[in-house]
Amino acid sequence: MADTIVRAVTKDSNFRAIAMDGTQMLQKASKFHQATPLGVEILGKALISSLLVANAVLKGEERLAVTLDGQGPAGKIVIEASATGLVRGYVANPQVLADSVPAGVGTDGFLQITKEMDEESKPFTSSVQLANGRIDDDFTYYMLTSEQIPSVVMARVKIDADGQVEAAGGVIVSALPDVKEDALKQFYAAVDQMPDIADLLMKNHAPLDLLSPLFGVGQVKQLSIEEVNLYPDITKSDYARMLGTLQVSQLQEMIDDDQGAEIVDRFTGNKIQFSTAELQSILEQQ
Repeated sequence: MADTIVRAVTKDSNFRAIAMDGTQMLQKASKFHQATPLGVEILGKALISSLLVANAVLKGEERLAVTLDGQGPAGKIVIEASATGLVRGYVANPQVLADSVPAGVGTDGFLQITKEMDEESKPFTSSVQLANGRIDDDFTYYMLTSEQIPSVVMARVKIDADGQVEAAGGVIVSALPDVKEDALKQFYAAVDQMPDIADLLMKNHAPLDLLSPLFGVGQVKQLSIEEVNLYPDITKSDYARMLGTLQVSQLQEMIDDDQGAEIVDRFTGNKIQFSTAELQSILEQQ
């Protein structure tokens, strides 16, 4: 069964919620990078958190461009996520070794999010200091400070002894404007008692069921559902068009000094080769 992300609202109209299963997505993404188990966990939590927030604040074909840099050994974490269930990303140092996600990510830095809307709107960027380097908590802080929407983001990844992804997913819950104070107290108490999301997904890959421990069985109404997938690979033709935007002198340098070009796709690890003749053809089309 394909990974899915569902949007829902509580039947008492106090909260809206989004829940997702990203197990297969992360299994595929982790194969692109020679990552340690911690590197996979960091990547997974960033992919899941970004996709949850994208679906909470965007619509249609809009997307988020995310950079998280806590000055830790993992280096920068770069993610792109859409409101249609597409996501991709990478960790600058996927072979990171540390005792925990915060130790790998670091805590002395920022989470920067750029909203890329329609072609007529300029991208909007906001940045917040990291809350604690746990990634999902950092997105929670972003939602409160930048979006001014009281929310809780939870993303979990479970990896087996062989370094394989067993389960990955998460939820984002946001308070609606007329939320009742008692409902907020009950919700935060439920968050403190929330079972591990990855363990729940291992039992049943049904994202909507992740909301039952927070609100009770049958207390949420599903509004929509989307499949979760990685963005399609960038093709050689796409990269050729990108090379065509370079200055003539830059292309000529690749031809004269490098006798070609090799582009490494940071999202997939794919290496794309351009021969001298191919570069010359791109140059002649300018």
